[in-house]
Amino acid sequence: MTIDIESVHEKFSQKIQIERVKKKLSQEKLAELANIHRTTVSAIERQAMSPSLETICHIANALNLSLKEIFNFNF
Repeated sequence: MTIDIESVHEKFSQKIQIERVKKKLSQEKLAELANIHRTTVSAIERQAMSPSLETICHIANALNLSLKEIFNFNF
């Protein structure tokens, strides 16, 4: 099985934005909760950067999602 990294990147970016909007959080508020910079949230959502595992964990915690949930792309 081959994992298409571009597809994962796209789906992850969409998932972050969907969950952020669902929870009525601005990019700035999500960044504050995740202890990352707002421009990082923006770059992830625009697919301009791939977050580190540490950043993914911070975002998942800020959104109250498990890693399994944050990588569930059935939306």
